[in-house]
Amino acid sequence: LVSTMGKKNKNKGGGGAPKPESDEDELAEGVAGVDLAGGAAAAAPFSFTPAKKGEKPAAAGTFGFPGGAAAPAGGAPAFSFATGGNAPAGGAPGAFSFNFSQPAQEEGDVDDDDDEDHDDDDDEDGVDPVEEFINSLPEPQQMAVKVLTEYDGEIDELEKGFRAELRELERKYEAKYAPIFVKRSEVVKGTKNFSGGDGQGVPDFWLRAMKNCMCLSANITEKDEVILKFLTDIESETLPESEGVGFKLTFHFAKNEFFTNEKLTKVYSMADAGDDPVLEKAEGTPIEWNDGKNVTVKIKKKKQRNKNGKGTRVVTKTEPCESFFNFFSPPKIPGQDGEDVEELDEEEFEHRQMELESDYEMGTAFQERIVPHAVKWFTGEAEDDDDEDDEDYEFDEEDDDEEDFDEDEDEPPRQRGGGGA
Repeated sequence: LVSTMGKKNKNKGGGGAPKPESDEDELAEGVAGVDLAGGAAAAAPFSFTPAKKGEKPAAAGTFGFPGGAAAPAGGAPAFSFATGGNAPAGGAPGAFSFNFSQPAQEEGDVDDDDDEDHDDDDDEDGVDPVEEFINSLPEPQQMAVKVLTEYDGEIDELEKGFRAELRELERKYEAKYAPIFVKRSEVVKGTKNFSGGDGQGVPDFWLRAMKNCMCLSANITEKDEVILKFLTDIESETLPESEGVGFKLTFHFAKNEFFTNEKLTKVYSMADAGDDPVLEKAEGTPIEWNDGKNVTVKIKKKKQRNKNGKGTRVVTKTEPCESFFNFFSPPKIPGQDGEDVEELDEEEFEHRQMELESDYEMGTAFQERIVPHAVKWFTGEAEDDDDEDDEDYEFDEEDDDEEDFDEDEDEPPRQRGGGGA
């Protein structure tokens, strides 16, 4: 199946196939006759006829395979597609998850249509579908599955040992990188003598490197830039095995007027859960801001008149605002520190999830891109994966002209990578 999300229809207004009368017709037509390898339509590898609303799926829906084979008796029509790659059970390659469960929806939150579709599919008896399937097998096959499951457990243990050795290998090479990173830091700060150097170092080295990485630059404000000019080094290290699975970032700052910390840290603690990372906790250093220098909040002053009409007073309120330095006060994973997940509404839950995804993306950008190859990000030589993703989408120029954007015509075009002169 080909996803067209993010691409504009170039046959706008064209005389294509008539629009299906319902979503169910569209699903049936969209599945049958699709060549998954690309190109023209091929003979359908299977057909799917959805049940009508109000009918039981097993009774009305059909799910056929080549040769006339049918779906298992009593089972609702279902199908799946391989995601590619050697994904571990329960996850697609490159997937990222958090170690928490989504809160249960309250009564009335689900549409009536969804209720109708799932009335017969809900776990009425609380039966595990996997267990139900195994119990449906002949007894000899059930015993075979039991033995195979034991073998799979042995594989799990070997994979766990492999990951532990891989982390140890990462620490071994981090120790080899360290002397080189020290020399790099000395050159950047201007404390290392070398042929042709003037002892001034490279001003704004880390700031420019960060601004050339899209997921980082999107979180840097003008006020942040003033502070990040004092950033002298960034380090990344794999956590010691005794502290668990994860990594630690350390940001070193020269003395400045904004805060008293000489360094700020960010620690990501992960679950040892295979190839797909599962974030358990993220913690940052509390920043010791000097008075009036906290760029993560905005101060609002409002005059308040006395109820008796005699005199006024000034009420000061602080509100959080966008800033890169919010990176050191990461959002909490729902359920962390005794929080009741059920008290979160769906909107708050999704908002928290988006914040966590963005925070983790920034952390891995430092760990995997900025720290190992900082000079390439400083010069703009490094390729940004986000830029490559944008190239995957094609837009029709005529359609683009029809869009209405509120852009400042006098705004100069942004330089590649967001770096300044």
